[in-house]
Amino acid sequence: MATALQALTTPAANVGARLRLLRKDRHLTQTELARQIGIQQSDLSRMEKGEYRVSLDHLFKILAVFEVSFNDFFDEKQVADEPKRALSREDMQILHLVRELSDEGRREAMEFLEFKVRREQQDRRAIASRRESRETGS
Repeated sequence: MATALQALTTPAANVGARLRLLRKDRHLTQTELARQIGIQQSDLSRMEKGEYRVSLDHLFKILAVFEVSFNDFFDEKQVADEPKRALSREDMQILHLVRELSDEGRREAMEFLEFKVRREQQDRRAIASRRESRETGS
């Protein structure tokens, strides 16, 4: 009986561990990621611990935020070996400007940046889909 229970929880724990690794590599808090994918921080915490299964809908939102394919997410070597990008001069300038904003200004800037990231991700997926359609002749 315990073995069957462990078999059920192991995949959720593996997904949660990978999720936590990606989130930490991107220097995101649970609250920030939860807001981006539209869930409560407590639910994200439970997902990362393997206590709560990640729905496909939420998984695809997570993958979009991290710009990681489904296959790459489940390839442990790919996720672990992903290079960390150092902050550029422009990144530092953006951070300096954000620090000058009020709490309300930061919230608005964050919402705008999240919107822009989602839009660009959608555009990239649409371009890739069109390219794939042309290559396969569909």
